[in-house]
Amino acid sequence: MLGGLVELFGAFVREVHIPLEAIDAQVGFPPELHDLRDAVGHHLILLLLLAQADRDFAQDEYEIIVGHCVSLARGCGVACEERKMAAFRDYAATFRPALIQLDPAIARLCQCAHGEFASLVEAAQRLVAADGVARPEEIKFLARLQDELTRLEAAIP
Repeated sequence: MLGGLVELFGAFVREVHIPLEAIDAQVGFPPELHDLRDAVGHHLILLLLLAQADRDFAQDEYEIIVGHCVSLARGCGVACEERKMAAFRDYAATFRPALIQLDPAIARLCQCAHGEFASLVEAAQRLVAADGVARPEEIKFLARLQDELTRLEAAIP
């Protein structure tokens, strides 16, 4: 059931994504952040794609994404010292994932625990409201997804 909700979330991100006319050359993930990428890359891709759907990447949105990813990384036991966090913040500020990266991120999320996906949905809800330009369909979809997650959690013995 969780896999179905994750797939639904992926379809939503794909639907609201507005492709860039030209994607700037991407800077590779800094080598010192590979453990962080392994822990949170799938969340980073989804949240950045969602944030960029309106072609405006507000500072508040950036802070929500970085805060969510750092919290998730710490929960996974990744050491998050200051130097590493500064490198991650710099990377996240310039990383513009391509839509082709969505399917691998969705596949990874289909394997995650219920609580991990629930935290991603909560971050997405904060994200779409952060810049004050939340579209009604985004709010409605994410609220419905949150309700489904709550029902799924209640059904888990």
